[in-house]
Amino acid sequence: MKNILSGLALCVPLAALAQAPAPAAAPSTASAPALRYQSVFADYKPWQDIKPGDWRQLNDNVAPKDGKGGGHAGHAMPSAASAPAPSASKPMPGHGPHHMHGGKR
Repeated sequence: MKNILSGLALCVPLAALAQAPAPAAAPSTASAPALRYQSVFADYKPWQDIKPGDWRQLNDNVAPKDGKGGGHAGHAMPSAASAPAPSASKPMPGHGPHHMHGGKR
């Protein structure tokens, strides 16, 4: 008897999950707006070959106007005259003898 009551007690939460059927939707009297189709290619412009120009003139057109070098994509690199010269007396860290590569101490 105790097992039957325990089984029924476990089934009670399942009854809470049961749902009543949804009521039938009433027919709508409102009309939907008309659908409008616009092609994704409506603004498409076909490829047109361009005439190649004088490459020197084209380079001059995109060169900086201030007289400074443009560098790569307009990023000017520091000039070699303004860069400090590396010191020959003090080696860079990690550039000493390569003991890990078979070098002798």
